[in-house]
Amino acid sequence: MRILLLGMGSRGDVQPLVALGQRLRRRGYAVSLAAPADLGHVVVGGGVDFEPLSFDLERPLREGLGRESLRGSARTQVREARLMREVMAGTAEQLAGDVTRLVDTADAVVSGALTFDLVDALLDPGRRGGTPTKPHLYAVFAPVWPSAHGPSVALALRPRTDTWANRAWSTLAGRVALDLFRPAGDLVRTRRGLPRQRFRHYTSAAERTPTLLAASPHVVPPADDWPAALRQTGYWVRDDDTAGTVPPDLEAFLDRGDPPVYVGFGSMPTPDPDGVSRIVADVLGRRGARGARGVVSAGLAGLTVPARADLLAVGPVPHGVLFPRCSVVVHHGGAGTTAAAVRAGVPQVVVPHAADQPYWGRRMADLGVAAAPIARKDLTAARLERALEVALSPGARAAAYALGERVRAEDGAGDAARLVDEYLRGPSGHTRSG
Repeated sequence: MRILLLGMGSRGDVQPLVALGQRLRRRGYAVSLAAPADLGHVVVGGGVDFEPLSFDLERPLREGLGRESLRGSARTQVREARLMREVMAGTAEQLAGDVTRLVDTADAVVSGALTFDLVDALLDPGRRGGTPTKPHLYAVFAPVWPSAHGPSVALALRPRTDTWANRAWSTLAGRVALDLFRPAGDLVRTRRGLPRQRFRHYTSAAERTPTLLAASPHVVPPADDWPAALRQTGYWVRDDDTAGTVPPDLEAFLDRGDPPVYVGFGSMPTPDPDGVSRIVADVLGRRGARGARGVVSAGLAGLTVPARADLLAVGPVPHGVLFPRCSVVVHHGGAGTTAAAVRAGVPQVVVPHAADQPYWGRRMADLGVAAAPIARKDLTAARLERALEVALSPGARAAAYALGERVRAEDGAGDAARLVDEYLRGPSGHTRSG
């Protein structure tokens, strides 16, 4: 039986699916993973078949539209949403064609947030609420369901309380999300002569689709009002997560002194990379007399640092290998980077840029492993320095170490593969075909 995993998005949307694919292969399934063409390096070597989508995603983020989207997010979420929809609309034709072809050759499909509506359209038997023509599961890496429980929903109005307002606000966020992600699904429905679906259909389909939340319950507390179809696992981590190596110059830098501060914003661009780089270099320079050193990842933000004995600029480095050797991880709050820092057992400074990233920043602060998050638009040298003081405190170090031990004890990818297997085999133990 061949299972298609759809990894539409950044590295953080693709790498966990490699881990799931590895565990599914152990259970005897053939697994293929579709992802943007420029993320093939994340998949290749992981033991699953790579199916490149016919477009890049990192390149647009580096260029005008991506930078403009993040520039807007510093001021208004409405602008961010509008520009994100432009990105999705621009890839709709290619995405619909690619996924249609791949779904036709698969026996079961695991979609993500950006492809759920598209797969729902492809597997719709043509009647509202009907059983999909092939088994369809939904995988997400952040708690996106409407909920009254603030700590358990990524977009809450009152994040630390239980209130109907959180459920109402997160439901509204779901409506906005559907408008962002629906262009490819709408295209498929139009071609098949099916009506454009309302939000009510979208929520109904999501609530009855077996869903896997790949986030540790030690970080995302389960909520009583989550749908019955949702099953939470720990984080999905590749078999070889800690088995890689770092470049020789980085290895030498790590060996020369105390564990450094890591700074990197992953796939998030910034409209002012020089300004952010200066802030980082200045803060680490002021702390240098007290033993602080820095490893700065360029990422899509294009961060650079001057040639100094206490600083090293690096390209992509496996987080599972590097983070445990750092004193603090300063990052953008992506789900995958947050998970890697948690597993490493080191304190954090979170600088959210967009989407669910403020949620992860709040959770790290509430769990005692970080100061309050610093929104990207509010990043200053003074704020970064204060946040580093908190992260380097004995309390934050102890909390991060304890949380890391609990999370490392989980096997989220293994649990998820078991749940997928149980669903596909059904109550009779025989593999279902739709």
